[in-house]
Amino acid sequence: MLAILIFLVFFLITNIYTSINHLTVEKKIKRFGLENLYGFYYPEQENTIMYNWTRNEAVKILRKKGDVVCIPIGNSRPEIEENNVNLKITINDKIKCSYKMNSNDWKLVLINVKEIKDDYIKIKFDVDKTWRPIDLLEDSIDKRILGVKVGEIYWE
Repeated sequence: MLAILIFLVFFLITNIYTSINHLTVEKKIKRFGLENLYGFYYPEQENTIMYNWTRNEAVKILRKKGDVVCIPIGNSRPEIEENNVNLKITINDKIKCSYKMNSNDWKLVLINVKEIKDDYIKIKFDVDKTWRPIDLLEDSIDKRILGVKVGEIYWE
């Protein structure tokens, strides 16, 4: 009986400690320097540009290294001129920027984050339209659901 009581007390203390000190994704990234790629596919390369496709929603958490975050954005959606993609970028749930993508050319999005005092920033990408290459490209076998291309983010 005493062993059961000791086990229950240990179990309760462990659960309370875990609940209070739970590591969120953001805390894990800050503590261990991990990269968060929620909503991103594996890296690809186009000419000299390294990028990741997003899904309809994607989030990156990065250490803040400057006052302006520079985000290369691209797309390869067929007929994008007639079927524009609207991209919304949100930083730390405070700064919101919207972009209308009407071509497949790479664009450089510059966002001033000077007002954010945190050491880390959370960049969220939302697109209103996704596409699957298998549905729109004749010889494709790619079944991924694609949003936009996000190149390597850098700071100024």
